[in-house]
Amino acid sequence: MKRIITSILMSAVLGASFFARPMSAAAAETEPNESENIDKIQDQHENEEQVEVVYNTGNMAGDQNLRIALGGSFPLSFGNPFTDDGKMKPGGMACLGYHYFLTPEISVGADATFGFNVTLGGNIFNCVPILATVTYTPHIKNFEIPITLGIGMAWEMYNGKTYWPGLAIKPEIGLNYRLSADWSVGGEISYLWLPQFNRLYSGKENKHAQFVTISASARYYF
Repeated sequence: MKRIITSILMSAVLGASFFARPMSAAAAETEPNESENIDKIQDQHENEEQVEVVYNTGNMAGDQNLRIALGGSFPLSFGNPFTDDGKMKPGGMACLGYHYFLTPEISVGADATFGFNVTLGGNIFNCVPILATVTYTPHIKNFEIPITLGIGMAWEMYNGKTYWPGLAIKPEIGLNYRLSADWSVGGEISYLWLPQFNRLYSGKENKHAQFVTISASARYYF
């Protein structure tokens, strides 16, 4: 009986060792090599194409903006504004505008400006041009160069008298820096022509008021 039990135990041990060897060998063959996998991952990343992300800082058709500008107004047709010979001194101006982009570079809109200048006698000349505008805005990276032509009417008030409607023509050029998709800041210089056709109303001599304005501006895009 003991011999039979001993024979059975020996057979079981030999069988277990026989089946364990091929399984261990198969596991060793199928176990991944860590260093080879790292090399394959590195090669895969090196072979992948580099994708460059480009952010569009320009405008698109349908974009809109609100513009506010503050600056100085310098008369050209009343003598030298910086000497006692000048009949009108430098003044100030403020402008609020709205613009709508028909294309990425061309926009139309309207500007309303309030300007003032002090005359030699201490009186104040006020003008309020309301202009329809068209603007061409090329851009170089984050810099924009708005070139605008505005044509409209103006109220002109001086010493208790009002001239209306007065023709107003205003070409303008600026340089803005686009801070983000929503905001840009910059500066502008413009020429404002305000002719008075007095001969049509009173037979008096026509007058031509001319100003240069230099302003700082900000635009909000939406």
